[in-house]
Amino acid sequence: MLNLEALEQIEELLSELRKCSAQGVPILVEGANDERTLRGLGMEGRIFRASGGNKTLLNFLEGLAGFKQIIILTDFDRAGDKLAKFSTEHLKRLGVEPVVKFREKLKAILRRNVKDIEGLARFLRGQQIAQKR
Repeated sequence: MLNLEALEQIEELLSELRKCSAQGVPILVEGANDERTLRGLGMEGRIFRASGGNKTLLNFLEGLAGFKQIIILTDFDRAGDKLAKFSTEHLKRLGVEPVVKFREKLKAILRRNVKDIEGLARFLRGQQIAQKR
């Protein structure tokens, strides 16, 4: 279980993420479940899924070249790390500023408690229940 300070930090990050999303900064996630989780957490802006399309990852990323910034919010596991790194490098080459601070901060706070975006809402609900006891 996380302490109250860590839970407050997570809520602050999610609040800032909601604000950025509402202001038009798209979010890049891995799949449909990640998108569904973020929608459930109040993200209203555009969310792009790296998987599930018929394009290669490189072609998919090239399709995002028109944006000024993109928030990269891949899972916190090894595969998510690789995807975040690959996406960051290629988006920079395309003139898009990759925003990784949300992913890095959430990963640092959550450590081994949550390994993916999909599990974030479920984990937070469990923490809220535990805090009320």
